[in-house]
Amino acid sequence: MAESRFKRWLHGIRWFFQQTLLGRALGFASLPLLLLGLAFYNPHYHPPIFDAQVHYNQESWKRVRVEAIINGVEEMNIPWLLVGSTPNLGTWKLWEADPDRVIPMLVPYDIREDRFHWHENPDIIQFIEYEISHRPYRGIGEFHLYDAQADSHVVRRMVELATEGNLVLHARSDPSALHQLFSMAPSLRILWAHAGVDAKPDEIKKMLGRYRNLWVEISHRRDIAPSGKLKPEWEALMLLYPRRFMLGSGTYSSGYWYKVRSYVAEYRDWLEDLPDEVAERIAYRNGLDLFQIEYPASSDLK
Repeated sequence: MAESRFKRWLHGIRWFFQQTLLGRALGFASLPLLLLGLAFYNPHYHPPIFDAQVHYNQESWKRVRVEAIINGVEEMNIPWLLVGSTPNLGTWKLWEADPDRVIPMLVPYDIREDRFHWHENPDIIQFIEYEISHRPYRGIGEFHLYDAQADSHVVRRMVELATEGNLVLHARSDPSALHQLFSMAPSLRILWAHAGVDAKPDEIKKMLGRYRNLWVEISHRRDIAPSGKLKPEWEALMLLYPRRFMLGSGTYSSGYWYKVRSYVAEYRDWLEDLPDEVAERIAYRNGLDLFQIEYPASSDLK
């Protein structure tokens, strides 16, 4: 019944524009506007995503299959995953499934309980040296390091190895620890995890202004766009430093793997409020620059 009414209504509209003088006149008059609209129509580009905060920790191995992850990120147009896991075996599970997509990072400990004490353990030096000499890691981290913890032999050796191997450090740190890391090697490239967790925009602005080799990833910073729209202070900061921000999902437990789709959708929503060039930089180009990955041809992007 409803379908037949709709068909009759559609037939009536078509008859009006085709058979009546007024209908033909309206159609003819609106044609230039329609053509003008088509000429300037530019559907907003939804850029691919470089996910700069991925973990495939042991807790997730039985709950989230590798195949499901790879299929899911392919569907969501996430061509690059920066992965550091505890233990590191989780990273290689993903890398072996899709080495072109996964950018492996070395977490400097294999036991989650060590994340607050690794910098004190001299055995970590041998662990890092062995790992980076046997596997193609692109960086070290994510690791926890705060305040005076950076002043240790373990951390100094890690910085030496990162400098020698052109490795990126992915640091979940406060500004004090970042100052110490850069004082050891000003040429270091550091990705600041979670934008400092609770650092304010003014504080991040000072850090970015001081260190040209500092990048910021904003996973789990729900305060940036709490209602789906960028707060003015964050938007201003991204426009000031468009080449220094990156996105991330932060999948440190299986529950977060089930939220990746919503995180990506939220990112793409507020990226639309930025100029296209800035949106593309934050979405994926900054990640490619930081890890010195060749830009894909435009025809390869969805």
